[in-house]
Amino acid sequence: MTTSGIVFVSTEDGEMDIWTMAPDGSDRRNLTSTPDWEEDHPAWSPDGMIAFCSRRHGKGEIYLMDPDGGSQTRITENDLPDLRPHFSWDGQTILFASDRVGQADIHAMDRDGANQRPLSNHPSFEVESAYDPDGSRIVFTTDRDNHRRLYVMDPDGTNQRPLEATAAGGDDPAFSPDGQWIAFTSQRDGENGIFVMRADGTESRRVSPLGLVATQGSFSPDASQLVFAGQVDGKPQLHRIDVDGSNLINLSDNDFEEFAAH
Repeated sequence: MTTSGIVFVSTEDGEMDIWTMAPDGSDRRNLTSTPDWEEDHPAWSPDGMIAFCSRRHGKGEIYLMDPDGGSQTRITENDLPDLRPHFSWDGQTILFASDRVGQADIHAMDRDGANQRPLSNHPSFEVESAYDPDGSRIVFTTDRDNHRRLYVMDPDGTNQRPLEATAAGGDDPAFSPDGQWIAFTSQRDGENGIFVMRADGTESRRVSPLGLVATQGSFSPDASQLVFAGQVDGKPQLHRIDVDGSNLINLSDNDFEEFAAH
């Protein structure tokens, strides 16, 4: 979520497309409008560009576009899918997931698609990742301990280690803009929910209410709110909530699947 809006995935026009809306859920706009293929997992850059994954060439590739959907430019071209883009906080580097080295790993590349290189490079499933705002480390999800868990590593892929001292599960990590907190998905209470913890892995607590299956949390610019996907009648809908767990609002409130908000 930025001060100007939320970028997300919706099936309102049939296939999965990239949409934007205002932080209050108004002013909904379809940016990609591609009925013959799917797009997903959009991410804002600090200067307002949007990275996203498109399957218009038969498999996932990473694209960039203007905030109004214009100037869509392909920046990866690989025999295997490239997915889940995420910008560094200076906007110069993009993290993404690819199995081009034999398994799903975290990779990085320059903003224009140059200098693509693997970072995590481990024989486990590693897809979701996010940069610390100060650029000092990357948080990512791995199943190398036989369940989904949050790890951190240096920007060059070295010094990989668990974030939390306990083996509690975690997925979909996202830093707060001030670098003080990490939002993540966990089943540690028996169902998927949105949690936050200190950036050092301590003081974890649930934010979304029990009874609402929730995933993919992302902070507001002032770190006071989270937007996430919560299941309503079996479909993901975008919700907004204060970080103290109050003021839960369904931003979607429709019959479509909407998720992957950023």
